[in-house]
Amino acid sequence: MVRRFLIMLVPVLALSAALLGEWVLARQGDAEDSVPGVAVETLGRTPVGEEGNDELVLLRVTIEPGASLPASDEPRAAMIILEEGRVGITLEPATGRASRTLAGGTGSAPLPAGAETILAPGDAVSAGEGARLALHNAGDGEAMLLYTAVAGSEDSLFAASAQDASGIFSVETFACPEGMTLATLETDACEPSAESLVQWSLASDQFDAALGADEATVTGATTTWQGLPSGTYFVKLTAESFAMGYGDYYIPSSNQVTRQDERTTRIYFNAARAHQSINAYVFAGDSAAS
Repeated sequence: MVRRFLIMLVPVLALSAALLGEWVLARQGDAEDSVPGVAVETLGRTPVGEEGNDELVLLRVTIEPGASLPASDEPRAAMIILEEGRVGITLEPATGRASRTLAGGTGSAPLPAGAETILAPGDAVSAGEGARLALHNAGDGEAMLLYTAVAGSEDSLFAASAQDASGIFSVETFACPEGMTLATLETDACEPSAESLVQWSLASDQFDAALGADEATVTGATTTWQGLPSGTYFVKLTAESFAMGYGDYYIPSSNQVTRQDERTTRIYFNAARAHQSINAYVFAGDSAAS
């Protein structure tokens, strides 16, 4: 499907160049501004539209394991086709429409908003105006994809946005009754404690280093980090230590929240939300190893 996509795309670019001006090819080594862990190579740009303010852009994007591309407002329309690896793609709610076509063109369906969809090589996603798509490398090796979009001639589709730090994330711990375990969990029986039962840390490929309690505001049982980078990406919340008498926690899982190991939970984060909060239910247990 990758080969067929390229065969179809090249004549379109050439025709646009003939009608609207020179097809601008990036010099060897030129790239769009990119975020950490992401390499973006410009394969071609050509003006579109009567005034030529927009361009049809063809990019090859390589995403390192664990890295993410936050959603961008810039594309008017886009098509993504995965060449190698595994990529999770998420359409932000209330931002437009997108659809997924399976490898070989065997079927097409709307992309669900707010849920991560895993793409396999040859799968394609097309998005209309206003659709914000976040990408995440969901595999153990590099992921490579072709990205074609209509965007403003001055737009950098994947410009790093660390300077726009506005996200707020918090976790509130609930103390569960003694003797309750995951198997017998009743969340209504767990209550917020007067003080924090867990010392948390927050990590992401969007941060230079993990954020601990020193970078957070701890009020009672709630730990809050402010000023997180804008965009959509995954964070990893880790229980670094527990209060005396407590030794485990549970965060309800979903397609955006996944327990990684006995101390760490992976959570999809959207900085555009006014305040994203997670509830953690903490069980009594042996905390000597904390």
